[in-house]
Amino acid sequence: MSRIMIVTQDDVIRSYLAKRLARAGHAVTKVCDFDAAITILCESSYDLLLTSVDTNDHEGLLLANEARHIDPEIRVMFLTGFSAVALEDTALDEEDLPTLSSPVHLKYLVDEVARLLIAA
Repeated sequence: MSRIMIVTQDDVIRSYLAKRLARAGHAVTKVCDFDAAITILCESSYDLLLTSVDTNDHEGLLLANEARHIDPEIRVMFLTGFSAVALEDTALDEEDLPTLSSPVHLKYLVDEVARLLIAA
């Protein structure tokens, strides 16, 4: 079982992904804003941060950077519309990030999360 934090302002996406990932055996924490996510990340350890890039003022990218600063071992996956991007160890440039083809059905995202966690 992995510990996963989902950070997105979209209530529907956040709830759906949390249910799917919990059903797959993961412990999931749902968070809707950047500041709360940082506070929680400082207090607890997570295997994966799943966050949206499409937040105000690029908060998703800032959150990923801060999360990696707090815990260099955390894996990061970005939600971008109906696509997903996994953050590699050194890459923050969009051109270097692997992506699922868009649109991707959210049910496949659970499989991609599992694949990313296995690669850790």
